[in-house]
Amino acid sequence: MVFKGRTSERHPSVPSIQEMPGVAIHPNDRCRQDRLGGNLQGLALCAGVGGLELGLHVAEPGYRTVCYVEREAFAAACLVARMADAALDQAPVWDDVATFDGRPWRGKVHLVSGGYPCQPFSCAGQRRGKDDPRHLWPHIRRIVAEVDPEWCFFENVEGHLDLGAADVFQDLQGMGYAVKAGLFSALEVGASHLRRRLFILAHADKVPLLQPDGDRAVGCRHAPSERSIADGFPNRSGERHSAMDADLAAHSCLERPAEGATELPLFAPAPFELDVWTQVLDRRPDLQPELFGLDHGVADRLDRTDAAGNGVVSLAAAYAWRTLKTAHLNSWR
Repeated sequence: MVFKGRTSERHPSVPSIQEMPGVAIHPNDRCRQDRLGGNLQGLALCAGVGGLELGLHVAEPGYRTVCYVEREAFAAACLVARMADAALDQAPVWDDVATFDGRPWRGKVHLVSGGYPCQPFSCAGQRRGKDDPRHLWPHIRRIVAEVDPEWCFFENVEGHLDLGAADVFQDLQGMGYAVKAGLFSALEVGASHLRRRLFILAHADKVPLLQPDGDRAVGCRHAPSERSIADGFPNRSGERHSAMDADLAAHSCLERPAEGATELPLFAPAPFELDVWTQVLDRRPDLQPELFGLDHGVADRLDRTDAAGNGVVSLAAAYAWRTLKTAHLNSWR
């Protein structure tokens, strides 16, 4: 469902958060228990087509999005479609970050995520920063203050690092967050293109970081467990060990194709990998790139192209989350 947000007051016909179907809302003590159990609930601001949220689901299997905020009609329609096919969590969609009220969500979510517009900082534009009307960080900052989440996870273009990022870091630190940030690329997770992006992960200073098993503070050492990674970081239940192997083996989307079936690469081949493209198109001619099609004089797929340009590579987001979260945990040791 998409809720219009032209006013900060709730229309009588729009249900309250507690009345919204498919949204798990719990009292504060339950919210805390969910965090200790590894289940995170989040608000997705400037959600786009959901790439950042998919990445969070990969990185944190217990993660659940409870509300999306997205103004672009095509992107919002994609969110609804992905909710319909169960790729994304069922949740309401609010259409304007400028009118979104975070106060009702205070104490009910653990994380605020967002890929706020990159145009004010992108080297492909005029780089007007705060003077750009698409500069939405002040609204993101307001919502973070209203919600007071444990975690904040943001993504933007590489150019943001030397234009505007310092203000973001300062604002988050002023609200009581420790900030970790880094540049991560799609190439690092197997894509054929670079798409380097700045990811920011902030954690509330007032919330102690726990060991992955959720029962002791990070400062308390644990004995290395089965199949822990090289630095001795203990396993979380259901991750990095045989239990996870069993879960993955039973997952239908990861089953090996039957004999003779078409097996496609995870990412499209690079433009210069002509031999790989030949193999793929011999098996799946319907995947012929539109670039090689005939010009019929009618604009087509512009919304999709725009969404892809603004989108986040989900595996890069997952890699960024796990890397930056580990940096936070290490700082508490």
